[in-house]
Amino acid sequence: MIRALALVLALAPTSLAQTFGVHATKIHGPEGVVEDATLLIEDGKIRALVRGRDVPNGTPIVEHDGALTAGFVAAHSYAGMLAESHDDTRSVIPEARIAHAFDAGASDFRRALAAGVTTLVLAPQPATLVPGVTAIAKSAGGTIVRREAHLAIGLDARAQRINRAPTSPAGMIAELEARFAKPEGVFASVAAGRLPVMIAAQQRDDIERALAFATKHRLTGALLHPVLAGELLADVQRSGFSVVFAPLGIGVEQRAIESVVKIAKAGVPFAFALDLPYDAPDALRVSAALAVRGGVEPAVALRALTSDAARIAGVQDRVGTLSKGMDADFVLWSGDPLDLGSRPIAVYVDGVERLGGAR
Repeated sequence: MIRALALVLALAPTSLAQTFGVHATKIHGPEGVVEDATLLIEDGKIRALVRGRDVPNGTPIVEHDGALTAGFVAAHSYAGMLAESHDDTRSVIPEARIAHAFDAGASDFRRALAAGVTTLVLAPQPATLVPGVTAIAKSAGGTIVRREAHLAIGLDARAQRINRAPTSPAGMIAELEARFAKPEGVFASVAAGRLPVMIAAQQRDDIERALAFATKHRLTGALLHPVLAGELLADVQRSGFSVVFAPLGIGVEQRAIESVVKIAKAGVPFAFALDLPYDAPDALRVSAALAVRGGVEPAVALRALTSDAARIAGVQDRVGTLSKGMDADFVLWSGDPLDLGSRPIAVYVDGVERLGGAR
């Protein structure tokens, strides 16, 4: 239960209190779990994480009998833009910017917020070889965190068409080789290491081709939806790539869970996609919970939903942890965030309460 200790919080939205604290039973901070602690917020940023209620006199405090975590980060999604997220008429569209196409008022974002997701990677669908450039957005407030985050590349069956080149895996690699032989525009930024890639590669052969190409050209970035990445661990490690797994649903093949466990135990940064509107918004937590059941350490699974996901997205300087100076995006949970019996009680984005009732 949440109760407001200050009159200002009892009478007005939290957003009117520029400086306030949230005291929780457990706070999952950047150095681990801190019990009986207070997160101090000032002007939408995290000012400090302190033990007990050690905050300046007169600071309004919200009491929460439960856990507090950083807001979750979905490392891939189609939120708010299905109709504008792909173009089947061209196979290479590096100039396409998904930041111009999404609807910040779409219900996808409200659903994500209700599941504790405060930041999402917005991506074009991998239905072509190079469908465009991803962006990073908050689930509330319409905030764009980064307009150009990755160049999306599709190297699996979803990007192939019988009536439009390239029509085969070999053709896709040949097209990319031509683009990187004398890189221009977005490709030049990628080749120089200024812009990472997110390469869709679902099956084993797709993953091998993607990693070989990335290693040859010294690209940085992440694999998207690579079901069996753990079975190619040495190749993944050699590439330096991170991994964005598709959500692990109930009844998922054990081999897929074992792949996540292998990646996690090897220390490879990984996260999960939340491909709204196709996935239920709780898919991130379900994925992490199933990974823990399979053998992933709970702290590692939680990082896959927060700090590691933010790092893969390239926005680790703003979201994903409760460190000083970070955006005040956090969630108050009724219990352990990886216990599927728990639920979000309140969600804050940029220090503003967007879900719940702390007054």
